Amino acid sequence: MIADLVKEALARSGDVRVFYAGMDIDVDGIDLDHELVEPPTGTERADEVLVLAGTPADLRRVATLHKLLPEAERVIVAVADTPAAHPAPVPTPTPAHRWRSLADLRVHQPKDRVWVVDARFSSPTPAGRTVTATARAFAGHRLDVIAAPAAAIAGVGAADWRPGDPNATPAELTGPVPERVGAPGGDIVLRTVEAEVEWSEEEPPVDRPTAEATSWERIGRPGGTGLASVIAEPSMIPPVDERLVNPMGFVTTPSRGMATLAESGGRWSVVLDGRPVVTFAASGGVTDADVARLRQIRGVTIEWRQAHSGPLAAVRVLAGLAAAGVPIVAVEVPRWAGALGEPLASLVTSPADLADDLRREEHSIRLRREALRTHGVAARWEQLGAPAPAPPLTSVLLATRRPDMVGFALEQVARQRGAQLEVILALHGFSAGHADVVDAVKRFDGPITVFETESVFGEVLNDAAARASGSFLLKMDDDDWYGPDFLSDLLLAHSYSGAQVVGTVPEFVYLSSIDVTVHRSQITEQITSFVAGGTILVERSAFQAVGGFRPLRRSVDTQFQEALQAAGGQIYRTHGLGYVLRRGPASNHTWQEPIGTFLRRNKRQWRGFRPSALMEPAP
Repeated sequence: MIADLVKEALARSGDVRVFYAGMDIDVDGIDLDHELVEPPTGTERADEVLVLAGTPADLRRVATLHKLLPEAERVIVAVADTPAAHPAPVPTPTPAHRWRSLADLRVHQPKDRVWVVDARFSSPTPAGRTVTATARAFAGHRLDVIAAPAAAIAGVGAADWRPGDPNATPAELTGPVPERVGAPGGDIVLRTVEAEVEWSEEEPPVDRPTAEATSWERIGRPGGTGLASVIAEPSMIPPVDERLVNPMGFVTTPSRGMATLAESGGRWSVVLDGRPVVTFAASGGVTDADVARLRQIRGVTIEWRQAHSGPLAAVRVLAGLAAAGVPIVAVEVPRWAGALGEPLASLVTSPADLADDLRREEHSIRLRREALRTHGVAARWEQLGAPAPAPPLTSVLLATRRPDMVGFALEQVARQRGAQLEVILALHGFSAGHADVVDAVKRFDGPITVFETESVFGEVLNDAAARASGSFLLKMDDDDWYGPDFLSDLLLAHSYSGAQVVGTVPEFVYLSSIDVTVHRSQITEQITSFVAGGTILVERSAFQAVGGFRPLRRSVDTQFQEALQAAGGQIYRTHGLGYVLRRGPASNHTWQEPIGTFLRRNKRQWRGFRPSALMEPAP
């Protein structure tokens, strides 16, 4: 299919330019992954530009280099291997990006997993803008912003360090960095080199080796033996593009068995029953299409060899798989793989019962947490010297009718780690001077605002939100259990999903009246239509846009989520292993579901309180 597109384009009259990434094809074009393309000195024009990408993740690297593409009146963007979970890549025209000259736009799927965007303009238009708009469309039209200073990049493979960042400025390998609107093109310069190269500006760039420079063949040469030790820290390898390589699509009950990660033809492959399921790029970059093919595999055992393309590529594969939540295990991690980071290496070698679905998911969650926080794009640029952004403040909205539950609820909030928070405590129908409240608030070590109210439930929550100062609002219930990473996991899911609301569903339910814990595996890590009310994390701006909660006594959670989706917002469901719903008599709850329903619905049951190990445990 891709070959046909190239053939048809080249058969048309005029100047046709072909660019590609993530593809091993023989065409008369420019391989943006392996060929050094210098920034144009002036306006370059062609009649037509054809951009080919292996996967949406590969297209995001092209988007980083969009300023290198010429102007044209026709731009065709084709992606050869798109996971089914991706939305159709319909670009959003914006006047600011010169889409006023758009004359025709066609988005079609000529073959399964292949998407083509064909845009025609009435006058020459920067081809790169069609590329960036298409890349954003694959990611759900989220803002492609990396919370770090503006970056300049130079060298082959440098786009790996700023995937999906149209704000990056490509520069020549020896400098200087082109100016942009009267200012320097970048605050930090990242350059990929195979050997020492001069730099023309006073401020030196951050140099990192190319994948070719770190191959075992190179390292084995005279003078190259020390390179394996040089790349011993995470900051020495390109980051994981967490916008596309993340836990989305994780399968809790896989249908296939254990596979092996081993060398095959100079590259690493995941092999199952003697056949490769996925063969990774020589650079070690993991794509969304790679991950999609591994979702039904129970786990991957690592066979360490030095026959693959090099330590840099090896660590990139492992970091990408871990960030995606693919359960990986190994007996040991060799010294040359130190760039994985000691905490992640320790998790990879920790005992994990992958035959048990619950233990397997717990291992996956631990891996993805560490990998995303160590090898994500924002984390990597902080390691390179970019200032860390201030962590967002989350305002916990806690409304209760029961003074005896205030202490328990504040204990659950106090357990949260890895996040900045404040509590807005709404006392519904009783005084702040109640002895239980006074004692609980005194013991809570954190910012807290307490107020009394007699309003209906929806108005109580809105009153609490009006007193909040956080950029995120989290609704918690007064009688449920929350693991210590509950909030930080929600914020992490928000960062890779881009959804306005993030939450979970009650996989674990404790039936307090009969002292039984029930568990039902749920489909998680996906865009959904509903999450549990006691787990709703919402962007403050989205909350205000839909007017908050309706002034109702019941169904406020459902109504809020319906309103958000009607307004074009998205809800994301992350894993539910850090949350346990407490269920007593139905009359004690706004959601009046009888206990028998939970016993019939959940096949896995235990006597007593039996949460996931990720609760650590709940008190």
